[in-house]
Formats: sequence, structure tokens, C-alpha cells
Amino acid sequence: MTQNNTVIEYPTGLSSIPYASFLQIEKYSYDEAQKSVAKSFNDGLGSLNRSVLSKILRAGGDAAAVAYAAGTPDDKFIDNMLNTYKTPEVKTLIKEASGTSVRQSGSNVDKYKTTGGDSINITDENVDPSTVIQLRNGEKTTVGQLLQKKKDRIAKKNKGLMASRCMLPLPNEFQYKYGADWNNEFRLGTLALAADDIGRFSLLAGGGALVGGSLSYLEGKLTAGKQVAKLGGVDATKIIQGAAEGAKFATNPFNVNSDLFNPKNLAGLAGLAPNENSIQFFERMQGREFSFRFELAARNKKESNRIIEIIEWFKRGMHPNSKSGRGSAVMLTFPDVFVLTPRFVKCSEEGEPLGDPIQHPMMPRTKLCALTGLTINTTPFGQLQTIFDGTIPMVTMELMFKETTKLTRVDMEGASYTDKRNSKILFVGTSDGGFIADQDKAFTGDVSF
Repeated sequence: MTQNNTVIEYPTGLSSIPYASFLQIEKYSYDEAQKSVAKSFNDGLGSLNRSVLSKILRAGGDAAAVAYAAGTPDDKFIDNMLNTYKTPEVKTLIKEASGTSVRQSGSNVDKYKTTGGDSINITDENVDPSTVIQLRNGEKTTVGQLLQKKKDRIAKKNKGLMASRCMLPLPNEFQYKYGADWNNEFRLGTLALAADDIGRFSLLAGGGALVGGSLSYLEGKLTAGKQVAKLGGVDATKIIQGAAEGAKFATNPFNVNSDLFNPKNLAGLAGLAPNENSIQFFERMQGREFSFRFELAARNKKESNRIIEIIEWFKRGMHPNSKSGRGSAVMLTFPDVFVLTPRFVKCSEEGEPLGDPIQHPMMPRTKLCALTGLTINTTPFGQLQTIFDGTIPMVTMELMFKETTKLTRVDMEGASYTDKRNSKILFVGTSDGGFIADQDKAFTGDVSF
């Protein structure tokens, strides 16, 4: 899908109203977004799309689509699928010259002749426009009527549904948040002793190694002398094990005692607890999500059609497509993706708009977003209301977007992959050893992402 400059506005002229605040939503096909928008990002997705690897991966994906007959169809296939229809079949009773009906051989059933059922291409100039054809849903129409209907639908689609941008008034509530996961916990524990007193730590480690080695040595000796350590034909090791189990049962018959020889429990009896000396490491940033609730009211038929157009624009954009034009295709293309930018119509002191709308102060724009939820409420007042033509005068539309890539500080500082990594810092020392930022260069007052 090639991007165009068609814009859907609600209400019409929104972007030229003085001091208006609105949300500009740009829509791109996924492939186009990777080649144009994402390519300029200074992140992993942008790096991938600028590399030769992306071409190799796309070629592999296209090959898989072709293998499963889900690739891009040729013009002949599209023409055959969209414009070829059949004329209705007509059964005519066969009669003899005398007027009596002809019977099927060996039965009393009348014999019929079937005509029609011919395949015709409605775009063929030699086809009579009054020719009756049968649609795939069983309905019948003429070639001329179907061509006009297709023409009207294409015109409507090109007018609104193929728009690249939609502009809606900013909702009454606009929130955005950032989240960071610091869930990678590292427990230093008793190793902290090595930092405080390496001598004591080494002594404890050496003592533990000595005790452990001695126990292992004794266990080996007992195992090796198992055949020797027998008293009257009885294995001495089994006697020792049985005695230990019996003592354990006698002292804890109901199995309610805690392990007395657990070092943690021994410390707890003394009113002490081990210090885990845990350190929380940064793990990852959370992806941003945006939720908007728009109230769409129609004052006339034109605005009612515009509301339907807006809903259809988002609905089609969030669904996958098929390159082959068949819903049964094995491979589907990704849904469209969106870029959200709050805008503000800046004006002079006299209230006249100054140039194009600017990014709204204190409101961030987004990177590529997927539309993950679309909810339409046709009964916002708790009851169904329609006007004379059946349209609903007011509906609410809730949109849920999720950013497809996560942010880094590079995004905040406005750097792109072609920018020089300039920190824009004045090397003026402070008492705490830091530096003073140049307020004329470090920040423009605009919110980035």
C-alpha cells in the first residue's frame, strides 16, 4: 500500500481551528513502515532494516509465501477473482413437436435442458451491460449495476479508507507512563565478608573445606569397610542408620519440628537473620501502552458517514491481510501500524494560526504502534438511540495501542543513527564533580517520546 496525503478529520477543519489540541494518527502498512519510518530509528529495529540482513529475511519470507500459494498474485489472477462471474442457470422443459414433454428414458420424470452458467468478465467491453449475472452469495444483478456499484465503492475507499492520517480531538483524559523492570536480583550474601575482611573470609572458607574433606574421607572409609564392619552377620552401618531414624522419630513423632541444625534456624533462635546483601540489577524497559476514549457525535448525515468511515479505517487497519486475496491463505500479512503525535495549533497574539500545527507541549509522540484493541459503544447513555435513517447520533470509540519497540535514552535525546554522539555539555565543573548543562542547547522544551 502506497502512502498518500489523504486525511480524515473529525470534525472537518480540526487542524486549522485556533488553539486546537488534537491527536494525529498516521497509518502505514507494516512493510512500508519498516522501509521508511523504522529505518530512521536509532534502535534494533532500525539497525535491522538498514542492514543487508533485512533483505535476506524478507526474501526468505516471500519464498515461504510463494511455496504455500500465499504470495503476491499476478494481474491475471486478480482480474479473474474480482471480475469473473457466471450467468444464472436456466432449466427449460423439453417438449416434442406435439407439445408433450419429453420423459427421461426409463422413467416418468420430465426432461429439462440447462442453459446459462457461462463465465463472463464484467470488464469486457463486448459484454452487454444488461446481462444478468449471479453473485457469489446467490443474488442476481446486471453487469452494468455491478460495475457502477464497484466504481462507487472504490471512489469511497480512495476518499477515506485509504487515508494515511486521521485527526481526532484529544480526549478528556490523556495519560502516559514509563516502566522499568529491576527484577534481576543478585544476592551477595556472605560473600560481602570478603570485601570487609578478606582474612576472616579465607579462614572460614578454609575451615569449611577442612571439615567437608574430613567428613568425605570418613564416609569413604565406612563404605569401603562395609563388608568388614559386620557384627554376628549384621551390617553395622544399617544399625547406625536405624538408630538415627529411631531417635528422629522419637523426638519428632508428629513431624512438626523444624530442622534444629539448619544454620538459618539456629541464627533465628539467637534473634539474628542472615543478610542477603541483595542488589537489584536493571533487566529491561517495559513497552509503552496508550489508551484513548473518543466521543463521536454526529450533527448531520455527513458527520454520521464520517464517523462510520473513521471506525472502518481503524477496524481494517488492525486486521491482517492476504497477499493472494484469499482469506484461506496459509500466510497472512501483518496488520497496519500507527504513529501517534499530539498536535497543537499555535497562534499569534491576535489568535491567527502560525504555520502548521506543532507537537503538543508536554505530550510525547510514539514510535511504531500496533492497534491491539478497538471497542465501539453504540449505547453510551445506556439505551439505544437512532435517528430517521437508522444511524446512531453518538458513539464512543476506545483505542488501545502498544509500542512495538522499547525506548532508550538515545530516543529521548533526539539522536538518530546519522547524528554525531554529542552530549551538549558545557565543561564547567561543579562542587560535586559534575557538569553544568547548556540550557540553550541541551533541551528545546519539546517532549520527545
